[in-house]
Parts: sequence; C-alpha cells; structure tokens
Amino acid sequence: MTAERPDEGLEPQSPLADIHGVRGSDQPDLVTVACVNFAGVSGDGDATKSYRLAKMVRQVREACRQGARLVVFPESALGAIGSTCDACSVESGPSEEHRSWAEPVPGPSTNTLAELAAELDTYIVFGLDEVNPDHPEHIHNSAVLVGPEGVVGTYRKLHLGHPLETRHYSPGDALPVWETSLGPIGILICYDFWSNPELSRILALKGARILVNPTRSAANPGKADYVRNTTVVRAQENLVYALSANWTGSTGDGSAAGHSTIAGPAYPAFNNVLASAGTEEQVVVATLNFEQLDRWYDVFPWRQWRLDPDRQLPVTRLIASELDDLVKKYSGEPPTA
Repeated sequence: MTAERPDEGLEPQSPLADIHGVRGSDQPDLVTVACVNFAGVSGDGDATKSYRLAKMVRQVREACRQGARLVVFPESALGAIGSTCDACSVESGPSEEHRSWAEPVPGPSTNTLAELAAELDTYIVFGLDEVNPDHPEHIHNSAVLVGPEGVVGTYRKLHLGHPLETRHYSPGDALPVWETSLGPIGILICYDFWSNPELSRILALKGARILVNPTRSAANPGKADYVRNTTVVRAQENLVYALSANWTGSTGDGSAAGHSTIAGPAYPAFNNVLASAGTEEQVVVATLNFEQLDRWYDVFPWRQWRLDPDRQLPVTRLIASELDDLVKKYSGEPPTA
C-alpha cells in the first residue's frame, strides 16, 4: 500500500521538491542500518590493515544477517590512528606511518569492500587514508561509500581538528550528496559533524535523508553523552536520520568513547535514539522509517521554506551574505556593497 505523499502538490521538476525530500518510487519505506563500535589495533603497514579489513568483512556479514542495507565504520577504520609517534610530531608532511596506510580510491581495500557490498546487496561507509590521484604527495582523511554498484563516492574531511591532522592530511573541498537506492546520503567526518553544524544543514538542504558520521571521538569526560546527544540534535534540527560510528577502547594515542549512535527526528519527545552502543566492540542495528519521515516533512516543511521565496529565502540570503562578508573580512577582500 502506497502512503499519501506530503509532496504531491509540488511539481516534480521544482527545486523545492528536491529540498522537501521527495523519494523515488523504488526507494523503500523501511531501511535497516548498522553502526560498528570498532576496536582496532595501532601499528604500521599491511599486517594491521589486513587484520582490520578481515574484521570489517566479518562485521558487515554480521550486520547483514540482521537485515542491514547500510553499514557504517568509524573515521580511519583503514587509516593511521596513532598520531603521537616521534615522526608524526616533527614532520611537516604525511608521516611514514600515514603513507604506509594510504591508498587510492578505488584501490585494494575499496575493491574488497565493494565486492562484499555487491555480494550482500548493501552499502558500506568506512574511513580511509586516501592518496590524492592528482597530487600523490597529499593524503586525505576520507570516507568511502561503496554499494552494489561499486564505489559510489568519496568524502574528504574538511575541518582538520587535531593540530597534528594538519601535518599529515590535506583538507577536502566538496560537500557531495549521493543518490542511492536507499535515498540520498551525505557524509561528514568527526569534527565536520560535531562542531560545524552548518555543514549538516547544507547537506540536508541538498536533499540528504541520511547523514553519516564516521568519527574517532576520544573518551574524555562526558564524551559519551556528547556523541549521543549531538547525533540526536543533528537528526532533529535537519529532519534526517543521523548515524555516528565511533572507535572504542585503545587507539594507540589514547582511548575512544564508543557509544556509536543511530538517531532520527521525533515529536513531542526530542530524543529519538534508535540504537546506541556502549564501550564494547559491537554492531548496533536500527530500522529507519522513511514513510514516517515523509510525514515529518508534511508537519515541519522547513526544507521547503528555507529556500522558498515566499517563506524564508530572504533569511537564508541574509545568512549567506553575513558569512560571505566574514570570509571577505578575514581574507582582506572588500565586503559586499
């Protein structure tokens, strides 16, 4: 039975229809997803990468046995996670440890996981140290989305939060949203998601229905609550489903908070945690209800309003203008007249 669509009054070719979150007729109402609370080992080279990759294959199979159509691993799941080595603190470019992990996309690891995704008819997101094919001296802190069709896309972390990240990684320069058979998916990595909420808003306005956050969040006091609560807030304020997959246990340069979380919007209770891990390594699974999400868009059609000339487009234009003026101020350019 097909549910009444809240977007029936919108012309299909209208940009506002895309903002409203129109689903294709072949996209499912219910999608089961999984986040992996991941425990790896810290070290150089292929032995450790092979260990992690083999474990990831097992965990994808475990998630798919529970019905998962999307499986998310943390930031740097296949990357250098120790950043306190002697070379790491003095070298001006990527350390040998980081170079030993880095590979192109597509490459050996993405090929392995893309073949697995095709076999299991699922999508997989995982962190990877990526060699830039056009500038091999540059390494990116990236997240790769693979699916039944192969490599769907790569997101490169924009905000390099830890001071040592800027020594080893080059920032990305794009905020893509990918169309998939599950619906539009956007990815942000760690600091991009936690401390830069405008990025989540942009992806939502570009039509993302699922926001994926591969992260490596340390086990500071209160961090477990922060991981859960911020994931809930991003889901609620953008009317999307948000998935945060974190490391847990030792990461070589400290310990991670775990508490990988899957959240969605809700009303009147604004705390819709669909699934959340603890501090043990585990796979957490939840089912996303896109029919219900359509109804949320009907009740709260803010996406449509935000860029609607008759609603909030002037406010959006003001925000964009203020940001543009700030950029010009601090780059030495004259402000907008």
